[in-house]
Amino acid sequence: MTLKLRCQDYGFECEFVLDGEKNITLLEKLRQHFEEEHGIEYTTEAIIQMIVNRGHSLESIRRE
Repeated sequence: MTLKLRCQDYGFECEFVLDGEKNITLLEKLRQHFEEEHGIEYTTEAIIQMIVNRGHSLESIRRE
């Protein structure tokens, strides 16, 4: 299953978009973007919670 993550969906005025297989690697890329571009450090667990809060089940996120 694929997932499209838009930085602006998480409160930033930013055009960054990730589109790919719904897995922990994709979420880690979003976490890295937040840190590098916006100076905000989130844990991977916090990013997972953000995704779950947007309606995706925890079980649907594949761990690699």
